[in-house]
Amino acid sequence: MKRKILLLLVLFCLTKTSSVFAQFTFGIKGGVNFSQLKTDFKNQSAGANLQQSLDTKTGYVGGVYFRIGKTIFLQPELIFSAKGGSLNLNSQKVNVDYTSLDVPLLIGYKLGPLRLNAGPVASFKVSNSISDDLKNYGSNIGDSFKNASYGYQAGAGLDIGSLSVDLRYEGSLSDISNVVDLSKSINYSQKGNLWQMTIGLKVF
Repeated sequence: MKRKILLLLVLFCLTKTSSVFAQFTFGIKGGVNFSQLKTDFKNQSAGANLQQSLDTKTGYVGGVYFRIGKTIFLQPELIFSAKGGSLNLNSQKVNVDYTSLDVPLLIGYKLGPLRLNAGPVASFKVSNSISDDLKNYGSNIGDSFKNASYGYQAGAGLDIGSLSVDLRYEGSLSDISNVVDLSKSINYSQKGNLWQMTIGLKVF
C-alpha cells in the first residue's frame, strides 16, 4: 500500500514538473538595430559648433531569451547590442558608437502566432568608440558614457514553428552620457532610442 502511494506521489510530481517545463522556452536570437542619439544641449554657446544629427546608426544585436508561460508570459533576455549615432561638429558628421549588454524584462500576451510584449530594459556599457575630432573638442567626452542606463522596450512578434520574428522600439528613461567641460562651455546629455528587428530560434 505504501509503495502504491509513493508511486502515485512520484507520478504526480513528474506530471507537475513536465507541465511547468512545457511552459518554459529557451532560444537564441540575432538581428539589427537602427539607433539614434537625442542630444539635449544645456549651454547654447556650444551649439554653434556642436549640433544634433538625425542620422541613424545600423548595428548588430544578438543573445538569448527565456519565455515563461503561454498565453500570458514573462520573457527575460540577455542581449549584446551595438548602438550609436552621430553629432554635427563644425558642419562635419562625427560618429558615436557603443556596445551594451541589455537585460530586458518583458511581459507579453500571445494570441495564436502573434505576440505583444513590453517592459523595462537595463543597459550596461561594454565599450564605446568616439571619433578623435569629438574627443579633441571636449577632453572628457570619451569618458562621458555611464556604466548603466535604463529604458523600455515595446513591440510585437510572430512565431512560426521554432522560428520567431520580432520588431521593437526601445526608448531611454535615463541619460546614456553626460558631458560637462566648463573650460569650453560644453554641457549636454544624450539619450538613445532605436528600432530593433530580430529573428529567433527556439532551442527547447
